[in-house]
Amino acid sequence: MSKKPSSLLLAMAVAALSFAACSPSAYVLSLESRSPSQSGLNLDDKSMAIVYLESEDGTDTLFNNRVADALAFALETDYFNGEEGVKVYNLKKDPAGVYNSRDTLSQYVMMLDSDVVMILDTPVIGTSVSPTGAVPASSKLYVYDSMKKDEEVVTLNSHSSIKSLSDSDRALNIGKSFSSPLKVQWQNENFTVLYFDGYKWINAIELADQMKWSEAIDIWMDLVKNNNAAMSSSARYNVALGCFILGQNELAIE
Repeated sequence: MSKKPSSLLLAMAVAALSFAACSPSAYVLSLESRSPSQSGLNLDDKSMAIVYLESEDGTDTLFNNRVADALAFALETDYFNGEEGVKVYNLKKDPAGVYNSRDTLSQYVMMLDSDVVMILDTPVIGTSVSPTGAVPASSKLYVYDSMKKDEEVVTLNSHSSIKSLSDSDRALNIGKSFSSPLKVQWQNENFTVLYFDGYKWINAIELADQMKWSEAIDIWMDLVKNNNAAMSSSARYNVALGCFILGQNELAIE
């Protein structure tokens, strides 16, 4: 569901009702709405693919595979109700390749037939050794959303320390850390439903309150036919609001 219908839809309602002598009452519904992730990307209803790079000698293959799998699992939990929905691929890294460029990532969008493509670069291992025997390691994830207007590439960074590239727990933690700024954020939104006295109006509000918006819309569509201009306009507004909340934005505008 998109963030805020209030400014546009309420303006429509006010304009439609400004001439009417009989005004409707307002019922406010407090709902949680999805908003873009911390990264600024909105990955709702988009197909996704992860490509993890591996060095020529293959020493980091297993490590990056586990990072990619952990990331895919977290995204599937958040966006696909825990069902399989994120494709994972591996690719030998070309030393001359520029994997964080829009041109490169847009090619993978076409090849993998995915709206969103993420490329996990090979880890960079430092040389300084801590008293525990661990060395610093950093990973980069390049995320490209082909459906976003500006189509910018978002780069996410992870810094940690590992004892070896066979440290599967560390790899899984890195994958989870990459998923955090990509996860859906939820926020409370207030939505105003207009109504008059009468069984149908109250019943429609009760249905909306139970998140049965399609059933509520059916009632409002019938009330649109009312000869009372204020009632008809209020019903039209409620239908538009219901369509908006159901994600049917074009129908809401209509």
